[in-house]
Amino acid sequence: MTPLPAEPVEPTAGRSRKLNATSYVVLGMLTYGPATSYQLKQRVGRSVGNFWAFAHSQLYDEPARLVNAGLVTQTTEEGGRRKRTYAITDEGRKALAEWLAEPTLEQTEVRDTGLLKLFFSTGATPDDIRRLARDRYQSHRDRADGYLRQRAEIESLADRWQLKTLELGMRYERTVEKFWKDFMDELDRDPP
Repeated sequence: MTPLPAEPVEPTAGRSRKLNATSYVVLGMLTYGPATSYQLKQRVGRSVGNFWAFAHSQLYDEPARLVNAGLVTQTTEEGGRRKRTYAITDEGRKALAEWLAEPTLEQTEVRDTGLLKLFFSTGATPDDIRRLARDRYQSHRDRADGYLRQRAEIESLADRWQLKTLELGMRYERTVEKFWKDFMDELDRDPP
């Protein structure tokens, strides 16, 4: 692989481009080793994609922007599909470390279509409400079970912090699963 010439980058006495969450996902994933955009997509799908949703198409655009900012290098395969492989630079590691050191004070955002539907269920039929509760219960149960299987698969490979994120995901899903189960029981006791 031959490194492509990087565009000139101003010294980072203040980055010329503000980094966003996707920037940090790419930088973080590259700390595990160089990767193509497709490999980044696979890594994200098996890890942070469980709790951080975003358009995976960004994993094809963001690395190039990080190359231009001097945070990532790019090598291009000679011949074939001319795949681009990205690697984090020392400046990229520094940017990631600075972000990790920043306070994280914002509230957790919950975007759950089931809760939104429940909120507006005054206009729903009793059968619709029961189906909503049953579907959401099963969905959260399946997701929690999936986290348990994933943990068993990667336990010997993942680091402590990755396993903690799976633990929280599993706890969250079990808590929401219990909410919907309790709601189904309530509907049986006191029909709508």
